[in-house]
Amino acid sequence: MQSDRNILLLSDGPGGTIGADLDILYPGRVKRLDVTSESCDAGVLSRYEFVITAVNDGCNLHKLDYGAVTAFAESGGQVISCLFEYARNRGMHFSKTHVQDRIRPGMRIEIENDVTRGYSLGDTLWWYGTVTSAPDQTYANQMFQRQILGLETTENVASLGISNLNGGAVMLEERVGDGRIVAMDLASPVRPWYNSWGSTNKYLFLGNIVNNAVRYGKHYPERLDYDGFVDLMFDTAERYPDLFLEDEGRSSDGRPMYSLNVGDESRPTMYFGAAIHGWEWENAYGLLRLAEVLCRNPNVEGLNTPNLHFKILPVQNPGGFDRFTRQNSRGVDLNRNFDCNWDGFHYTQDVRMPWDYNFMGAKAASERETRVIQGIIDEHRPLCVIDFHTADYIMMLPHKGDGELLAAIHADVRDRLKNRYLTQKPYGGTYQQVNMDRITEFRPPEPYCIAYAAERGTPAAFLIEMSGNRDNVHALVMNTDTVVEICLAAVKQCLLKGGSP
Repeated sequence: MQSDRNILLLSDGPGGTIGADLDILYPGRVKRLDVTSESCDAGVLSRYEFVITAVNDGCNLHKLDYGAVTAFAESGGQVISCLFEYARNRGMHFSKTHVQDRIRPGMRIEIENDVTRGYSLGDTLWWYGTVTSAPDQTYANQMFQRQILGLETTENVASLGISNLNGGAVMLEERVGDGRIVAMDLASPVRPWYNSWGSTNKYLFLGNIVNNAVRYGKHYPERLDYDGFVDLMFDTAERYPDLFLEDEGRSSDGRPMYSLNVGDESRPTMYFGAAIHGWEWENAYGLLRLAEVLCRNPNVEGLNTPNLHFKILPVQNPGGFDRFTRQNSRGVDLNRNFDCNWDGFHYTQDVRMPWDYNFMGAKAASERETRVIQGIIDEHRPLCVIDFHTADYIMMLPHKGDGELLAAIHADVRDRLKNRYLTQKPYGGTYQQVNMDRITEFRPPEPYCIAYAAERGTPAAFLIEMSGNRDNVHALVMNTDTVVEICLAAVKQCLLKGGSP
């Protein structure tokens, strides 16, 4: 078996977008083989750990030696196959179902295993493409999906995900000898462009097989308003005795701001917050998932998390969270309102008014939400503060802090996220791995949450920008996984540093 190139892509051409995407996800690991001109016998396949088949033209199907593919699986190999070639080889009923705009095609998870990690039994995720391969939100009248109809499940053949259109198998697993074949509809979803409902998770299940992509992520079926999210927080706390909620004070529109709390308050505090810009809502679910992970296993990854106190404020801006706005209910950008060089911060605007992009408020800490967060920092003097945002992937530093500790956290985060998820830069950018490769230098003091924390002595305060601001829950497994990994990296490095400010 090759040490580097351990993934073989069998296609009837150069590999198309699937080949390009695999090269981004697994750089240096993918070998492409054109079955129309190159041999793909058992001897060739035996050099690899994973074989992926993607036949685009039905006229070339006979050129794929599926017997060799099956023999590879029997010998212990892992095969990921598009539905078409698998169904034809097994004599099954292959279907390509066009629905135009009558119903949005989805896949319902039927079995929880290592392939479907991140989803629970009964979860449904959108799974489809468009006829022109254009962004599915733009051409919603062109939706279609592939399935295998009438699949007979046996001891060795199981349906992992079925279509909401006709109950056909969109993803299945066949145990073959010492290995397996996982057949799934990889052909219908387009490339996972930024806000795609139908293709955001195209490579998630493949990634679970190849690289254990989902480690902590969790699907949440509904994008909730603030009150609904608070209900979910209380429901979660009821399941875990070590988790309790605390009312930290009122927001500008009069609602309680609840924090999730784990651990002894006498221990050094880790403060994690999200959605200070209300429309950057996804990371709130990631922090809720973090609380769950900490309570389920206080020694997750061998970390002695009981040596720390966790205060987590998933929604730092309830009004903006509900209204899908950057600002709070009074039109103030809360992350320009902190009492740290507020007078010295300048932004260009013809006339400064509420609801402007960077509107700072009438004075430093004029907003209730700002004062709540400042109060938490003043009371607990956190060892670490992470403020989660969504734009593009970057770790932003304040004007001062423990540079060595921050560098260690950054390196840990980079390693954790490597080769896990494929995404597109927001708003039509290039395709890339989910990553945190970029980091800023220390910058002048600004009226930001992390700058206030740094000024109050927090050694590891930083802001995380990551992909988000989507209009539904289709990327939450990826987002929640990323948030938990970043927080655990901070926990690990802070504990290694000694666990005290």
